[in-house]
Amino acid sequence: MTIGPAGLPVPRNARIAVVAFDNRGNELGRISGGAITSATTVSWRHGLTTATAESVVTLTETGSSRFPIDENMIEGAAPNPRSGGALFWFNTARPDGPTVPYRNNYVMTRADTAAKEGAVPGMMVTAGHCDTSAYGVVADFDDIVSGRPNARHRLYELTTSGEPPARGEWDYPTEFRPISRTSVCSADGSAIYNIYGSAAALRDETGKFELTLVRLDTSTGARTETPIDMAGHPAATAPNTLTFVEDRLFWLSEDGTVLSTPVAGPLNRVREEWHLPQSGKHLQAAVSGTTVASIDYENTPVYTEHDLLTGRQLRGPINLPWLKAALKNYDGSTLTNVTSVPE
Repeated sequence: MTIGPAGLPVPRNARIAVVAFDNRGNELGRISGGAITSATTVSWRHGLTTATAESVVTLTETGSSRFPIDENMIEGAAPNPRSGGALFWFNTARPDGPTVPYRNNYVMTRADTAAKEGAVPGMMVTAGHCDTSAYGVVADFDDIVSGRPNARHRLYELTTSGEPPARGEWDYPTEFRPISRTSVCSADGSAIYNIYGSAAALRDETGKFELTLVRLDTSTGARTETPIDMAGHPAATAPNTLTFVEDRLFWLSEDGTVLSTPVAGPLNRVREEWHLPQSGKHLQAAVSGTTVASIDYENTPVYTEHDLLTGRQLRGPINLPWLKAALKNYDGSTLTNVTSVPE
């Protein structure tokens, strides 16, 4: 689990911590570091990556590595489940002065090689890590803040040497945004998928607005857009839950409902799969592979794991009575993320 600042402004003495625990709920160890907003951890088989203000940290069964950074805000993170590793990107802004273009820095890690970094001009609104390649959708920052009705978007292949090449560009309404910071990849890496909606649709709690499934060709940037009938479900989505399995997208709504939609067809309708038994305002959940990991800390904190496709309970409930005391030890912090490490 990841403990970090609840929001801005960050308290002066705030820190983040990543805490590991076993099947009995006993703490195994923790990593701590300088506070960074939207603190998160992503995992793959036998490993995980997280970030503090001063480093991107990768842990595996054989050791750990740290890549130095100087950041204060995570924009997003995407795991690389096939080869191990992750993509983290940051709202770097204009650290070199107002005349320098606004930018987002990113770091790509692999379990078997040294981490590398790069940067894109603008705001990376979503990105996906497709085996050996990563791709980011970047909106023009000046378009966003100027009040213009449309913003120029570009699909970049996120390289770690030289300038990232733009694979395509287009205009989207400024308030037309993805529900997930992490896009998901097709099995062969030829496309990334996400679900977009207007500001009104993303705020709506009745599910009366259609959303849009967007498929981006990773070679050309060509877009395929398909309307999605939300079937009465709200668009608000739990972070780190959008997943591609067997030609369907799966994700968790903020209230703990697992939803899915097909990626093919002229009109897709959302299907409710199942609902987390425990859900409420003090719930954190994330998906690793086909495992839903969740912590409900409304009362005594409890950790559980469920199968994404069936809802079958895989592990737990595991009581974590020490969690609330741990939260009090970190000034102005809350539980920002939970993840399971596949075996």
